[in-house]
Amino acid sequence: MSDDLASKKPNRPVEVFALSAGRIVDLESAAGRSAGDYVCDLLLSNGLTPLEGDVLAVTSKIVSFHEGYALRLSDITPSRKARLLGRAFRKDPREVQVMMEIGHVAVVIPMMWLIRYRPLYEAIAAQSPNPAAMRRGFSGYCAYTFMVTAHAAYVDDAGIDYSNAPGGVITVLPKDPCAVAEKIRAAVRARFGIDVAVVLTDTAAKLGRVGSNDIAIGYAGIDPITRLTFSEDLFGVPRSGGVDLVIDSLAGMAGLVMGQTTEMRPAVLIRGLSYDRPPAGAAADGMRSLQYPRGTLWRGVVFTLAASLWFRIVSFLAFQRWPRRTRA
Repeated sequence: MSDDLASKKPNRPVEVFALSAGRIVDLESAAGRSAGDYVCDLLLSNGLTPLEGDVLAVTSKIVSFHEGYALRLSDITPSRKARLLGRAFRKDPREVQVMMEIGHVAVVIPMMWLIRYRPLYEAIAAQSPNPAAMRRGFSGYCAYTFMVTAHAAYVDDAGIDYSNAPGGVITVLPKDPCAVAEKIRAAVRARFGIDVAVVLTDTAAKLGRVGSNDIAIGYAGIDPITRLTFSEDLFGVPRSGGVDLVIDSLAGMAGLVMGQTTEMRPAVLIRGLSYDRPPAGAAADGMRSLQYPRGTLWRGVVFTLAASLWFRIVSFLAFQRWPRRTRA
């Protein structure tokens, strides 16, 4: 193994510490208190002092409450377009209004139609403790899912969330999650005199699979990816991989520990991981550094369809069934 690759291996075991909250966060308890202060207090209440190089993964829900991104539906006035879309897609028009202000709707997934396909229904019902409630949800307020492009990701309903919030309140993702992550990092440095990395997480559907997982929507103090594409492998051959989404891997790990409903573990401290600092200029680009250049999506769709069609034409011209397995 080359010295370069060996240097990227963790030099000590990786430890993960769940940070438990003592009380539910709501608009009143979050008033006048920044997300950074909350996370610092959370560390102390859990008896943990951060060390140099630790990573703090923080759920976006906490950030929304403490940084002014928890909204009362009664304060939102939907536009005519939002009212029309809401009526057509069984959504609260106020939610649609906020969604359109956050990003662009890339695709709409008609869950109320898809759930009628029995194999899919059975696959999803097998994951639910309450299939009856699941069916009602997919026939009502979850009938359609708007996949919105925001923060270099396709986010379900733009990240708008009703769960773990008081009635009549929704939480939305921060406008600049990387700036918020940097504020949390600065608060930890001011309180403890320690530099840590910060990753903000949110839950997103896993396209192509039944289920969801946590992804990163913001970061600070850490290179979000590895930059080893077409570097040499163990046999000296350049390989096309090597751009690992480090922050998404951390978010997924943290999500398993934090949970999604009543666990009240809004943050995780990860210790012992070897990671790189962000390169110069990465902080200014934020999550934009991870998204494809404008125009890539439609070109990718057109070229992919063309290549797939060409594959089928050539396969047909072979005049042979799909080959059977030739090895044990």
